[in-house]
Amino acid sequence: MNIYVIEFDEDDPKKCTGKRMIKFGYARKSYRPFGIVLNPLSQIPVSAEDRETVKRWGITVIDSSWNKSNEEFFMKFNNKFSRRLPFLLAGNPINYAKPFKLSSIEAVAAALYIVEEVELAYEIMNKVKWGHTFLELNRDLLELYKGKGKEEILNIEAEVMKGPQQ
Repeated sequence: MNIYVIEFDEDDPKKCTGKRMIKFGYARKSYRPFGIVLNPLSQIPVSAEDRETVKRWGITVIDSSWNKSNEEFFMKFNNKFSRRLPFLLAGNPINYAKPFKLSSIEAVAAALYIVEEVELAYEIMNKVKWGHTFLELNRDLLELYKGKGKEEILNIEAEVMKGPQQ
């Protein structure tokens, strides 16, 4: 599985999960996107429909600081292979339980889980001490999204975002 990290060196290098994936040999540094590009501004969620693209071309994550990146920044990476993650909560200590504010390693693991590469998602998340937190926090959602097409994921996400019925 090819995983690429486009680094912008905006975070503390000791806390940078993109660098950690590279260090442990799960990803390669890249200067341009390959395969599916994880982009929070995309209208299209990662889905099982992306499985073959991911297997053949890989996943690219844009490793930048949430505090320093804006809409204009992410639009540079918006193309027909851009995909966003459906509703998930961060498990990392910096953005714990914040919706959509995932670290690079969480984003990659979530995408892998959704395209049914669950073992690799767990393996990657074991490289950070809080990795189990992310997977436990989102287990039910990840299981709901896993193996589903984009329309199904959008419907599931809409139901989740509505919250519990009164």
